[in-house]
Amino acid sequence: MLLNKYFSIFWLILNIITGGISNLILGKLLNVYEKDAWYTKWYYWVLGVIFAFMPALIMLAVLIIQVTIKICQKLEVPGEELYSLPYPWILGIVFPFVGWAFFLILLVYLNLWYFIKLLQGKGEKYI
Repeated sequence: MLLNKYFSIFWLILNIITGGISNLILGKLLNVYEKDAWYTKWYYWVLGVIFAFMPALIMLAVLIIQVTIKICQKLEVPGEELYSLPYPWILGIVFPFVGWAFFLILLVYLNLWYFIKLLQGKGEKYI
């Protein structure tokens, strides 16, 4: 029901309010999580929290980006050959200013496009 095209504005507002954490819920609704992935191992998260929360926050940011990419792949967002590779993301983080701008543009692109795809009704087949 939450994947209807009428709820796309709800997902847009929720994403803006939560800063992307709502993508984790949308990822669950679209069934994008893998059973044996790194984020399912509880000891990674415990170690991240033990080491002063910074690694846990970085892991959460990486998880949000990874889930957003998988959501975009499920909803058939154009440009999959670029944003599904790890290299543009790594280069975006490593190079100051130009890379960071590219990183932000890529994030905004993905978030806007999957809202457009939800608005077009692409999520309704996963209800």
